[in-house]
Amino acid sequence: MAANPTPSLSNVLVLGGAGQLGTELTRQLSGHSNVFSAGSSECDLTDASQVKSFVAKSNADLVINCAAYTEVDKAEEEAEKAFNVNENGLNNLVAACPAPIQVIHVSTGFVFDGEKQTPYTPDDATSPLGVYGKSKLAGERILQEQMPSRSMIIITSWLYGKDGNNFVKTMLRLMSELDELSIVQDQIGVPR
Repeated sequence: MAANPTPSLSNVLVLGGAGQLGTELTRQLSGHSNVFSAGSSECDLTDASQVKSFVAKSNADLVINCAAYTEVDKAEEEAEKAFNVNENGLNNLVAACPAPIQVIHVSTGFVFDGEKQTPYTPDDATSPLGVYGKSKLAGERILQEQMPSRSMIIITSWLYGKDGNNFVKTMLRLMSELDELSIVQDQIGVPR
């Protein structure tokens, strides 16, 4: 009889649990595992001792990191803050997650330059144009270098849902308020 290569995940910790993605993940996972969810007020990625303590208290088998500095435009003015959360925060998370804890980290399409005319794949070269993308890529590299066999990076974009602010909600609100919309066309997204 062959051993099961997939560990049993009984305790899942969702960091960034107060955000749009973290809230939905917590809701979806709640019936399948013991889910612990923490927003930045409970577990600030930039505070190494707080991260270590929270991971230990949760007794997590799996940590899903949805926590991030996500203000794309503001990051240009707040580069130190963006890198503190998106890069240094990942250093703190890695230090708090000894084997066999696994980490799923949610990143962004902003790690690419947006020039490709077809969908990006995991093998495509990264080339972020702004501080936000550069800070997220720096965090990805920490995971790839320090825990390559126990981590997974999911790159996503254009998140939307019933909780939080997002493009879909903004468009629905504006359509109810205005007769005509004027929207910049510098990005292409596919909501799914």
